[in-house]
Amino acid sequence: MNRKSTILWRLAVLGLFASLVPLGINALEQHNRVDTDGMLDVSVSIRTMSHVTVDKFGDSVWEINNGSGFLVSSRDCEVWTNHHVIADAALIEVYPRGWNRSAGIQATVINATPRNDIAILQLEDCSGIPEAVLGDSDLVRPGDETFAVGNPLGRNPDSISRGIISHAQRYRDSTTPYLQTDAAINPGNSGGALFDRNGQVIGINTAIDSTRFGTNLGVGFAVPINQVMQTVADLRQGPPSWGDAGFSGIVTTLTPDEAEVLQVPGGGGALVVTRTPETGPSQGRLEAHDVIYRINETAIRDTAQAVRLVGQYGVGDVLSLDLIRGGEPKEVEVVLGEGWQGDSVPAPDNYDGFLGMTLEMWGEAEGDRGQFKQPVITKVHSLGPAHRAHVASSQRSVIVNGPYVIPYLLDVKIVTGVAYQGELHAITSVEEIEDFARRAYHDGEPLLLEIEYWARSNPQDHKGDLELASTAFFKILPQRAIADVTDPVFRKVLRRGVSRPSFEITKRHASSRNI
Repeated sequence: MNRKSTILWRLAVLGLFASLVPLGINALEQHNRVDTDGMLDVSVSIRTMSHVTVDKFGDSVWEINNGSGFLVSSRDCEVWTNHHVIADAALIEVYPRGWNRSAGIQATVINATPRNDIAILQLEDCSGIPEAVLGDSDLVRPGDETFAVGNPLGRNPDSISRGIISHAQRYRDSTTPYLQTDAAINPGNSGGALFDRNGQVIGINTAIDSTRFGTNLGVGFAVPINQVMQTVADLRQGPPSWGDAGFSGIVTTLTPDEAEVLQVPGGGGALVVTRTPETGPSQGRLEAHDVIYRINETAIRDTAQAVRLVGQYGVGDVLSLDLIRGGEPKEVEVVLGEGWQGDSVPAPDNYDGFLGMTLEMWGEAEGDRGQFKQPVITKVHSLGPAHRAHVASSQRSVIVNGPYVIPYLLDVKIVTGVAYQGELHAITSVEEIEDFARRAYHDGEPLLLEIEYWARSNPQDHKGDLELASTAFFKILPQRAIADVTDPVFRKVLRRGVSRPSFEITKRHASSRNI
């Protein structure tokens, strides 16, 4: 082969190599690409509204809370989230990715448990939402890449953040071996999915570590998906249940050094009973200053380990406790009681009329009240039409002025107009609103209320003037009192599914809080 042919052959090889390099790089990029769109598509934001309560000033108040979740079954329209997201909810709305309506999809609680903070929701409709693919959390290792999806701070839906698994089995103050991640999660991410890089759900984001001032320390915790699946299987069998030894609030940890002073056998840690239990499974079995060093033949190191150990047993099981009482060894038995104590469900309020709110005319009153010549909203009733439409009542407050406590109006909400069947009408009396509400109820039509919000520029300045801050419209479907089960509108609401969870709110700690 002559020199010219050799050069041409080498140039051809180099050209072929150069043409293949971009293809190889593109193939590598496609291989390494993470399908974040798929993660976002299966995820949903959750907004809950609490029951209406009466505060210390006698005002009716309710709260909006936010969380996250993900669809696991398009056939049953089933969403999984955290228990604490829906624990005190009167109404639950779910917002899929790209949802552009103000009202979400109604959801009801199938079952939930605060023990490992899991809840099962069912949506009225889930058309267009794809199912999540569940992974295997037993395969997760420290250093694995993770992606957290949710609605951080309640105003950033469809958000995603990336991090790694920092620890694969982090026990905190429960029986749950959490996945620890440094992926950015914040209040509002609760109940959202923690994905691996393959787009499979490996956990449910549940809590963060924070300072006592609430500052996020960048450490998040997720319930492993394998434990979630086991919990869901248990919840399908009925209400949550677990064994309770009655240790809560009456025991604390002794370190090995402290236990040595008390001559505890084995050279390890122990539990000391701080007060004699007056109720519960340990009543009559334990006494103040008892030192528990073994439970069912297992040496005890600290309270966290004891909680996990007791958590392996159910209601009616017997624990054998080896302890020291008055310097002498002793063995006692404790029969486990029921650890789940569900709260009662607040009943819907009865109310007169069709709007579920109390209206007053203040035009003849003196002082601040006298400036308002149109109907003032003074109370909103739980699960009534106004509550369901997010209407809030006027609020009062107090200010301390030297030795005196001065009550004053914090803000005022007044109804200035009603839109019905395409026409907006100015309102000057309570009777006019009631008349429109009556007509709309019998016609099965909604009303649109025009509501002005008046407030003080400085809420602490009780001498300042109330000023018009904003005007908003609220769509309301008039109904009779929801507690009236003979009302056909109420029966329709029941078919739709008003969520009525009866679940206990999990405790929140100063240094670690749910999100």
